[in-house]
Amino acid sequence: MKLIKRVFVLFSALVLLSVNAVFAADYSANTKQPVLLEALHKLEVMNNYKVLNVIQGQNSTNKPIRIMFRNLEALGYGTCEAVTAKTADGSLVILISSNYKTAPVEAVACLIAHESVHHENTKTYEEEVRAWNTEVKTWISFTQVNPSLKTADSKLVKRLNYLSKLYTKDGNQMTSIANLIASNPAYSTLKRS
Repeated sequence: MKLIKRVFVLFSALVLLSVNAVFAADYSANTKQPVLLEALHKLEVMNNYKVLNVIQGQNSTNKPIRIMFRNLEALGYGTCEAVTAKTADGSLVILISSNYKTAPVEAVACLIAHESVHHENTKTYEEEVRAWNTEVKTWISFTQVNPSLKTADSKLVKRLNYLSKLYTKDGNQMTSIANLIASNPAYSTLKRS
């Protein structure tokens, strides 16, 4: 009888594992790069479907958003961690600084979350604040599950930790981060609604 119970438990576990694999989303329309695929899967594990739905096509273009690492400095975006751009065919692409290829995938996922907000392409201060808000909340979620992420030796992690401190210091409000955005020359041309 014990053997039958063990076989049943083992069989049940295998079925559950295979069901989870079946329901994992396919992100091949977004990227082929393993680090970026893993970052998207991390967003899925955290149930961040708002971001994932935008990435997969529920956005202003109704097309999947491609995601890739690029040398942003060579493209004229040397001060940026990532950018969202429109392509010639009218779709969107998220370009993440190739400097972050070795950053923790959760930190890279936060950049994807940030850039997903830019599908609206309003080029407003308010959109930028929403994007940073999405990024910092995503980081906080990841570090609540895995606090050791905060100690990773990565420029991107240090930035996310700094934003997280500002956010929590302000009582989970965007006041200091919004002021940081407002004082950044890179955002000086953004319209205000």
